[in-house]
Amino acid sequence: MLVQGKVRRRTQRERSDVTQAALVGAARDLFASSGYYATPAEEIVRKAGVTSGALYHHFGDKRGLFRAAFDAVERSLAERVRRAALRGKNPWARLERGVSEYLRACAEPEMRQIVLVDGPSVLGWEEWREADAAHHLRPLAAALAAAMRAGLLERRPALPLARVLLGSLTEAGLASTAERNATESAMFWMLRRLKR
Repeated sequence: MLVQGKVRRRTQRERSDVTQAALVGAARDLFASSGYYATPAEEIVRKAGVTSGALYHHFGDKRGLFRAAFDAVERSLAERVRRAALRGKNPWARLERGVSEYLRACAEPEMRQIVLVDGPSVLGWEEWREADAAHHLRPLAAALAAAMRAGLLERRPALPLARVLLGSLTEAGLASTAERNATESAMFWMLRRLKR
């Protein structure tokens, strides 16, 4: 970095952040294309351009790096869904746009492989479910509650309904390419049954 004619060296924290970002970026690419179990740690390190010691120093092991990649994909997805939902003109349109964006993302290799396929087996069911819910359950419950307040849905506890819908969305996201259109159509049919 250049600061008033002098080269400023990056701090240890900045170097650490760059190394972590390189490892997570490489892991996301490789896990999305080959899956967790078929991707050796050495391949991730090579792609990231760092030493294997950096992986173990920053993430403990390959599973720790997977968790960081998983969280990065989940954060990215949550932001995509949020932005898509904001384009809706009312609470119901926002809910539908968010659901549509979630399903669109599930067709992408990164989301499908890292979050839906490898996530439960690498992290274990409870940790995966907790992490997935942290990113999607509360926003979905908030969207349902907003639609209820607007009189577009029958009033009922939003959080349990959000759990049921999130489970349905996850299952719909796992649909094969051949089933995707029919599954998405079924998801929206089910969602619209809730509408007043």
